[in-house]
Amino acid sequence: MKKIYSIIIVLLIAIPLIIFAQSATKVFEVDASKCIGCTICVRSGKCPTDAIEMINGKAVIDASKCIDCGICAEQCPFGAINEIEIVDSTAQIEKEIVLEVADSSEVKQSMYVVDAESCIGCKICVRKCPVGAITMKDGKAVIDTAKCISCGICADACPVKAIHKTDNKK
Repeated sequence: MKKIYSIIIVLLIAIPLIIFAQSATKVFEVDASKCIGCTICVRSGKCPTDAIEMINGKAVIDASKCIDCGICAEQCPFGAINEIEIVDSTAQIEKEIVLEVADSSEVKQSMYVVDAESCIGCKICVRKCPVGAITMKDGKAVIDTAKCISCGICADACPVKAIHKTDNKK
């Protein structure tokens, strides 16, 4: 009977230790399909190790710099940076996602324009633009195409649908 108790005690101690010994590692990845290239994660300056950079219009996390703090995920308004947990005590963890995006010279984005006649000057688009590409001129919204990242948030927010996508590409 003493032998059975010894085995049970060993199992009660050993099993949790084995489970605890596995490294549960959280890593952060950029979902390229959700990343709109707004650069908020880079421009916020809150990444303590500057581990995020833009490559071909998408955020990329440099695994060699990332300390998995999650600040970038908190900053992303589009939910493109997510925590994943890897439980494996022996595997080498590969944190960086390599984006297979065409050369940035080939990436074309639609442009958004404001129909000045329809614009009512409510400034909702100015407040909603994540990159500050919209200003007011003579009571009407104006989009700075050099700053615009073509996310479409302004068009969705416009109550009178004065902002729309054009066929022109930038």
